[in-house]
Amino acid sequence: MRAIAVTKSRVLLVLAVIAAGLMYGGSAASAATQSFDLCAVPGTATLTGAVTGPIWGFGIPTAPGDCTTATASLPGPQLEVTLSATEPTTVTFNVINALPAGHSITFEIPGITFDAGPADVDSGGTLTRSFTAPQSPPAPGEPNAAGTYLYGSGGDGGRQQAMGLYGALLVRPSTAGQAYESAATAYDVEAPLILSAVDPDFNNASDPMAFNMYTYRATYWLINGKAYPDTAGITATAGDRVLLRYLNAGYDNTTMMLLGMHEHVVAKDAWPLSSAYDASADTIPAGATEDAIATVPGGGAPSGSGFPLFNRQLHLTNGGQNGQSPLPPTGGGMLTFIHP
Repeated sequence: MRAIAVTKSRVLLVLAVIAAGLMYGGSAASAATQSFDLCAVPGTATLTGAVTGPIWGFGIPTAPGDCTTATASLPGPQLEVTLSATEPTTVTFNVINALPAGHSITFEIPGITFDAGPADVDSGGTLTRSFTAPQSPPAPGEPNAAGTYLYGSGGDGGRQQAMGLYGALLVRPSTAGQAYESAATAYDVEAPLILSAVDPDFNNASDPMAFNMYTYRATYWLINGKAYPDTAGITATAGDRVLLRYLNAGYDNTTMMLLGMHEHVVAKDAWPLSSAYDASADTIPAGATEDAIATVPGGGAPSGSGFPLFNRQLHLTNGGQNGQSPLPPTGGGMLTFIHP
């Protein structure tokens, strides 16, 4: 009886070791995880100076699941994922629709392949969407890799994005200080630039669905939700490599021009270019993203404010002009500067 008892004990010990090994192996093979909680809520944004307007925007609740603790921002919060060098990463978005009744929202990120599941949710509901980002560096052509992505809601026939439901998702490689896996995308200063526009008549409409979009006419052109002179400048000194992450959240194709230096365009729509190129001005299509690196030259800048970066279509005024001289006279709209 004792021999049988000892044998049973050894068998149980071996099974326990095997089980522990399986558990350990399963843990090591599982993906890293990262999650974001977002609320789609009504709010107010300051466009420039004392000019404010109603928006629908994304915000992060300070109390999980409670959108009364979230504040809409224009653009929405900047979301960041850093890829792991040892395992894939599962990224999950929990999006609560706190818009007025009757407005279903979607959650979309062009260029990201989501797991199967619902893509929209009615007012009062929660939408959960996930994707798997690859280990860094990924295999060639693997989806959801490092890059600059525009997230937003395409609900109400695109009206929700026009109201302000958009933001930037930055997926970073495991190597710090690079936009992509290639060392040729190394940078010293990073500047995400979300380009968009606002028609105050549309945003002030009692119901965006009742607004005739044929009459939509933007009069405020924004960089990161602000019009010049309220746009934030980009601080960089001679020799710095400035990564310009363009995200066009507006309806129009937008050409951005940089005076006094060239941009080296390295990626479009989160895909590195096989043949990067230099440009003084480049067009970012509506809904697209682009990554360019500009190296600050030595010597003086072309203006006392630094190196101008502006909308080449000359959307450089604020508000309706009503046939008057441009307001403000010193410039406005989609304009900022790279400066020391």
